[in-house]
Amino acid sequence: VCFYYGDQTPNFVEAKRVDPSLGPGYDYDVCNAEVLLTRMETRDGHIVLPDGMNYRLLVLPDRRTMPAEVLRKIKALVEAGATIVGPKPLRDPGLRNYPRGDTEVKELADEIWGDCDGQNVREHRYGKGRIFWGKPLREILVADGVQPDFEYKGGNTQTSLDFIHRRAGGAEIYFVCNRNAHAEQVHALFRVSGKQPELWDAVTGELRPAKAFRQEAGRTIMPLELASYGSYFVVFRQAIAANVAGPDARNYVVWAEPRAIGGGWEVAFDPKWGGPESVQFDQLVSWTKRAEPGIKYYSGKATYRKTFDVPEDLRKGGRLRMNLGVVKNVAEVRLNGRNLGVAWTEPFSVDITDAVKPAGNKLEVDVINLWPNRLIGDAALPVEKRFTHSNVSLDRNAKLLDSGLLGPLTLQITR
Repeated sequence: VCFYYGDQTPNFVEAKRVDPSLGPGYDYDVCNAEVLLTRMETRDGHIVLPDGMNYRLLVLPDRRTMPAEVLRKIKALVEAGATIVGPKPLRDPGLRNYPRGDTEVKELADEIWGDCDGQNVREHRYGKGRIFWGKPLREILVADGVQPDFEYKGGNTQTSLDFIHRRAGGAEIYFVCNRNAHAEQVHALFRVSGKQPELWDAVTGELRPAKAFRQEAGRTIMPLELASYGSYFVVFRQAIAANVAGPDARNYVVWAEPRAIGGGWEVAFDPKWGGPESVQFDQLVSWTKRAEPGIKYYSGKATYRKTFDVPEDLRKGGRLRMNLGVVKNVAEVRLNGRNLGVAWTEPFSVDITDAVKPAGNKLEVDVINLWPNRLIGDAALPVEKRFTHSNVSLDRNAKLLDSGLLGPLTLQITR
């Protein structure tokens, strides 16, 4: 669906909303008069743009004015087979060519809308296309056999997933994201059938075929688990027999309850940036909770070190992962000298199966925070004692940002 905003298109990006008449499951774009006049044409009943984007409906703004040149373009689009939804315009909003512009708008609108008045008559055919007025967008699409492009079932009233759908060659590409700060498990429905769904993880780079899905009524239904603010690309490329089903029950790993790793840490800061070379943390807390100014206002990298054993019941089969808990803001993990990669987004976990041993595991975690704390700390120091020199000044009483490895550190094994 494409919503025409006239020349009132906002010059900033608003939060995506669900049009009440359209409802969830359909995607849309917005356009202004320039796009409509110079880039839109009708092809096979769809409104298309030169870059390949295409739309089933063009929705007009809920007002009774329209520039004559825009209405002439709408007439051409409908004649060629487009579907237009919106009220019949009565006059031209400008004074150019007044009153001739108003006369032209009225004559064109009478021709295009015919007897469609939005109440007693809500549809009118013109040329190869159609005009709708007063009919819900969702009702129009469903009547045309166009089911929602993406839906989900499960979760709760707070569950909020968003999506974008693009087509590249013969591939259908969906980007699905979780808009909440907690993990979600849902059954997702995609308007694709006869192709194998694949899960592409943009964080890890992992690509794998989905092993749990079914296809029916032209759609693919599959279970998905998304981390806090997490996302997946769901890609359909390879053809398979229609209405098939994957053999598995889920497309994600199920983990046992996390097991906490206690004990203190040795933490090394960079003295060049005011931090202590080595200090003991009896528990994981934000650097801003420490009394030492060199830690409280520290910005940069600190390395956490500890040695731990793996409980015996976590050594028996399955994959083992380490959860860092809360990290402010980025962490790189090494275990027994093996680099396990960077954790920069929730759930801040790394797979340690191939690096771990039963006892005496040497863990190192580099954590890097943001710059504001150092700038705030410097604001209270004489210029010659400051660690930073910036055109960005922060008040010495500004709120400090939580920093460091906050934990809790836990281990989990697959069920």
